[in-house]
Amino acid sequence: MRYWLTVDWCNENKRGIFCDRQGSGFWKDDEPHTNKEMVDILGAFFIILSPKSEPHNEVELKQFNRYRSLAEYTHQYGIAQKENKLVEVSNGE
Repeated sequence: MRYWLTVDWCNENKRGIFCDRQGSGFWKDDEPHTNKEMVDILGAFFIILSPKSEPHNEVELKQFNRYRSLAEYTHQYGIAQKENKLVEVSNGE
């Protein structure tokens, strides 16, 4: 299992994988990123991105299919998030 650097911009409960526009993220085999490693990758925006190093397998990674670029990184990096699927609910009519 790989550990991926995940972020949640301003704690919006929209955690995703920090990556570039091509979808290349920051991962480690067998152990989570340390706080120092996350600070080294994210720089000054570490605080507003609330990073975590989380394990994800290949099947789970495919669910992160919506990319949101971050102006803080001149749109070179962003967050790959799970696409919200709207469920249509019948009102009984």
